[in-house]
This record gives sequence, C-alpha cells and structure tokens, in this order.
Amino acid sequence: MEHEMPAQHRLSYIVEIFDKKSETLTFEIRLPAGSDAQLKQIMEWSAPQRGDEGYNLSPSQAAAIEALAGKRFYDDDHVFQLACNID
Repeated sequence: MEHEMPAQHRLSYIVEIFDKKSETLTFEIRLPAGSDAQLKQIMEWSAPQRGDEGYNLSPSQAAAIEALAGKRFYDDDHVFQLACNID
C-alpha cells in the first residue's frame, strides 16, 4: 500500500547547502509555497512526495531551482540538497 499524505498537511521544500570539505550545513533557502508542480518537473518525480525525502541536486537541477527561488546559490565549493518536509 502506497503512503498518502493526509489532506491537512502541506509540503515545504528547502535547499540545503553544505560545505564540500567540512560537510557543514552552511545555509538554507526555503522555496516558495506552491512550488510542487515545478519541482516535480525539475526533479522528474514520478510519485508524490511524502515529506521525508532528500535529494542531491545536479547542476542543471540547481539552476532550475535558482530560477524558481529567484536567488542564485550554486557554486563549486558546496553540495546542494533538496529536502522535502511536512509543514
């Protein structure tokens, strides 16, 4: 049986940015509410998110998410992950 998120829960998405050398979380960028459809396309998700996932971002995914966030963050000194959380 597939897990389904109760209707009252909404997902939030956060880009977590880690230093490549120390692996320390450097900062986070919260993506705008209602980004689900755009992220589904960017990330090529075939199943709904449950709210406990995390994904490493490729340079092309990071670039598309930068456009969605309205903020540039990508560089070669960091590792970028997308976290999906239940609000």
